[in-house]
Amino acid sequence: MLVSSFLEQVEKYEKNKDNCTAGVAVNLGPGVVKHGIQRFKKQALVAVNRANLLTRIWMQYDKEPEILRSEYLFYSLVRNMVEGDPDIFAAGNCYDKYEFKDYHLFCPFSYRLRDGRIIVKDLSLEYQYLDSTSEFFFRAREKAYTIEEKMKQGNFSYLKGITKWRYNGTAHYPEEEDMIVTVSYEDGHWGKPYFDCGGGDIWMMTYTIPFFAFRNGTFYFKGTSGIDIDLQKVDIDQCPLPEGSSEPNVFADSARCKKATTRCELIAGLGFRRGSYRCVCKDSFYFPDEEAVHKYYNGTEIENEYEKWMRGDSNQYEVEGSFECLPCAPGCETCTDPRPCILDLDWVLRSSLLGVSVLIMCWIPMLVWFTVHYRDVKVLKAASPVLLRIILLGALFLYTPLIVSYFQASVPICCMRVWFREIGFAISYGALLLKTWRISVVFRVRSAQRVKISDYDLIKRLIIVVLLFAGFLTARMVAGRPKVVEGKHTSGLKTFQCSSDWWDHSAAIVELLFLLWGVRLCIVVRKAPSEFNESRFISWAIYNETVLAIFLNVSMVFLQHPFPSNPDLLYVVQFIHTQLTTGVTLAFLFGSKAYIVFKYRGREQPTHTTMVSSRGSRHKYSPTVLTTVTNSGNQATVGDRVDSPPEYDSVMEKDVQTIIQEEFRRLYTQLEVLKQRNMKIGNPHLQHKLSAMTEAARDDLPDSAPSSPNLNGKRVVINLDNFHEATSV
Repeated sequence: MLVSSFLEQVEKYEKNKDNCTAGVAVNLGPGVVKHGIQRFKKQALVAVNRANLLTRIWMQYDKEPEILRSEYLFYSLVRNMVEGDPDIFAAGNCYDKYEFKDYHLFCPFSYRLRDGRIIVKDLSLEYQYLDSTSEFFFRAREKAYTIEEKMKQGNFSYLKGITKWRYNGTAHYPEEEDMIVTVSYEDGHWGKPYFDCGGGDIWMMTYTIPFFAFRNGTFYFKGTSGIDIDLQKVDIDQCPLPEGSSEPNVFADSARCKKATTRCELIAGLGFRRGSYRCVCKDSFYFPDEEAVHKYYNGTEIENEYEKWMRGDSNQYEVEGSFECLPCAPGCETCTDPRPCILDLDWVLRSSLLGVSVLIMCWIPMLVWFTVHYRDVKVLKAASPVLLRIILLGALFLYTPLIVSYFQASVPICCMRVWFREIGFAISYGALLLKTWRISVVFRVRSAQRVKISDYDLIKRLIIVVLLFAGFLTARMVAGRPKVVEGKHTSGLKTFQCSSDWWDHSAAIVELLFLLWGVRLCIVVRKAPSEFNESRFISWAIYNETVLAIFLNVSMVFLQHPFPSNPDLLYVVQFIHTQLTTGVTLAFLFGSKAYIVFKYRGREQPTHTTMVSSRGSRHKYSPTVLTTVTNSGNQATVGDRVDSPPEYDSVMEKDVQTIIQEEFRRLYTQLEVLKQRNMKIGNPHLQHKLSAMTEAARDDLPDSAPSSPNLNGKRVVINLDNFHEATSV
């Protein structure tokens, strides 16, 4: 409404300028024109220079009074100001009362006609400008009074110089020092836009600055130097003020752009009229007419339609969708049409892979039931059912990232994927490696000493491993949680994926070191005898995960490069990696067990147990004493009796013979030590018994000792695990 009232007033005086009252009393108030101060500073400096020139001229009034009484000189000065710059519509030097000859007022004024001619006249003949309604003179005089006060107080800096007057054709008069007061651009004043009735008869705005004369040893206000700018050269800025701007502008934010989808841009050079703007589409919106040359709405057209709407006439402004832009496709910051900017995910492919993953995950609860229902069967009992269930829990966590990654990448999804992956890895492969570690510890025992490492001991160690991984993940979430980064597909469309930074590389290195420790354990136990090939299957699973982890981490360096980037390809790689690691591990651990259990329908095998040793091991099948590694009954033992095929008897007898000989040599050595100590003590009864025991031990250590001692012609089976008290000899 403010813009309309101002422009109505402009149009009113434009139509009735022949009947206007001479003067400059009609103005549009402060803040109407925003750009004049900066845009026309160059023109204002012309008035500043002219003011300083007039000050210097009037300093010489006493020396050249006749010249300074020439009106033609001062008419020429103002004409020259207009002639020198086409952007200056008018210029004038208005004197204070009785400051020129004996005239009450004198104001040489020059302005440009529409046909380009320049008129010079005395403006004071048409209206009086001394009162406060003539802002251009009143404000400049106030500025002059301020400068005079500074001069009186000694706070004003004068411009000093030297003048050499000509004496004759070969010499000058002696040097004269002069001192003059000068003004700068800041000492002037831009007035409110007004209608100059009797001057140029147009809407204009004026810049004026004071100039001075010198009398009785001091400077005093003489008059004003000013220029006028035609408002038709000034643009009305109806756009909102920039953020943080405090410059007054009454037209600010009066544009009729539909703010929901468009924003205002000033069109320079259209002059002092409404509609000097265009409504361009905001970011994330595009112009509906894709064939249009200019992708914006013209402000003049919008103003006309808005005015019709205000009058109640038929218009396009209130029609839904008119003068508005359309939203871009999701994810587009800028666009020119409705085409997508983001690569559409292949939901059919993703859904197929997710369906397969969910189907496999459904088998995990069934495997848990399998370990519970058949927990007393030897093949499961020997493999520690509790640890098998823990491995299944870890496998469930390892499959969960496939469900999480099914959706579009986001910060919560990236965080959940990392947590499920690392915790699942710690649980599943931590349990596998600890089972292998227990086998290696038992296998390295070279004596008849019982070694007990229960499932509970392994679970305590596994908890520590999981807590270490959880601590690492917590530190990552605090210091540098995963982000969503933007990539670019080969088609040019944007893609989004989870970031890969040094935290991810550190986690991959930790996993790889953990697996390499497991590889070392697998090498240590590669010849260890194992019931149902348990250690061999675990080794295969660890080897498999190690090789694939190295391959995946190397491939991800290239697949996660910003260009090209394909989230569907990353999802496929993640699916394949999960199946080839977690899926294969489950097949290794539970495939053979399920085969044996269902082959015998849950009953024990006819031979009570099947002993299968690792390839290349010295410990083969034997119907005699056998050193084995089992997990039966939540503990590891050495020395279980098993049955085996007869073709491996001779080999096992040699192994058992070696072990028994070592034990008897150790026993013989200890008896000799006791015998020597007893001789020092001198106990004849104990000496006799120790000698008998030593002879008995020596008799059992021939060069080709039998595999085990005989009693009444029968082979004696020695179980080194099961003893409670010392045996009497």
